Amino acid sequence: MVTATKGLDIADLPTPAFNAHALVTPSQLWQAAFPHQGVVVLSGPNLAKEIQQGLPAATVVASTNMAAATTVQSAFTSTSFRVYTNPDPLGVELGGTLKNVIAIAAGTCDGLQLGTNAKAALVTRGLAEMIRVGTYWGAQAATFQGLSGLGDLLATCNSPLSRNYQIGYQLAQGQDLAQILSHLQGTAEGINTSRVLMQLTSEPNITVPISYQVVRLLAGEISPQAAVAALMLRDVKPEYGS
Repeated sequence: MVTATKGLDIADLPTPAFNAHALVTPSQLWQAAFPHQGVVVLSGPNLAKEIQQGLPAATVVASTNMAAATTVQSAFTSTSFRVYTNPDPLGVELGGTLKNVIAIAAGTCDGLQLGTNAKAALVTRGLAEMIRVGTYWGAQAATFQGLSGLGDLLATCNSPLSRNYQIGYQLAQGQDLAQILSHLQGTAEGINTSRVLMQLTSEPNITVPISYQVVRLLAGEISPQAAVAALMLRDVKPEYGS
């Protein structure tokens, strides 16, 4: 089974495989429902319209069952689609999920015309935020530096083809969320992911300043300009370990 679904949920399943209020990813839902089936996560910088056009792209297929991952790699590889395997399905899945929240922030940054320096800082600190969250839940830090982490983050934060980027960009242009969603083709997974992420990180007190401002922006609690100011006025600190 190959899953390309991106999102987060909070466990509410009558099975010992999950604890109350624990992280749940789509692949975990599939594996719980089909415990004897090999489940493979597919994720990477894969904007669908570009792939439909036959433009070159690369992706990652990850599973704890490497035989299953290798089978999917062989099936999906082509002259325009390069497929890598990875033994860290949680990290691959979280990379493709958490970057959607950062993409909303990146779209806002571009919508406000804050420049290249601001965008570079945002994406870099966004990656640090993703690694902080992912490693707390048991993913490997190195996974986030690959195609399903940094690669997907760069694609999603820099392309108008990204639905999550469009959410942030149009919010910065003064449109309200309901209006944007009414014209959006497809689902912007970052909206739900940001809300669930705040619930899952509040109790262990994981620092997610960008995601926090995204949630406030989506809820209409803060303007795009005020969200930027809140991030810029945070306490100064060392670059690493925070």
